[in-house]
Amino acid sequence: MLVFVGVPAIRKTEGEARALAMRELGRRWRPLGWSAMGVAVLSGLWLTNRHGGLDRAALDSDFDRVLILKSVLVVALCIGAALHDYVIGPRLQRELRASSPQAPATRRRLVIVGWINFALTLAVPILGAIALGLLN
Repeated sequence: MLVFVGVPAIRKTEGEARALAMRELGRRWRPLGWSAMGVAVLSGLWLTNRHGGLDRAALDSDFDRVLILKSVLVVALCIGAALHDYVIGPRLQRELRASSPQAPATRRRLVIVGWINFALTLAVPILGAIALGLLN
């Protein structure tokens, strides 16, 4: 929701208002987003186990292969989200407050990680739907 609604709306603002809105939105969204990610990972593990995806015979079927790919992308999404929320984002805030010359490069890295996370956010449920289709 944040990626599709919040961020595009805030991008229309500029300067300090934009920075403040992004900071507040991120601060308020973080507990919801990480909680949802935790529920998704735990329910995914449960469903994977329920359908035999954690057996030694993994990779024997298209379902298993899609599930493994989806799992790898979920891990990448978690790593990307952690980098965005806890490493690059706070670094950019510090650099902007200090008027650091590194701020533009850090902002580019944050944008790149954000776009990668966006792509993963789209790819993971698509792979989930494909995996479900393979169960029939």
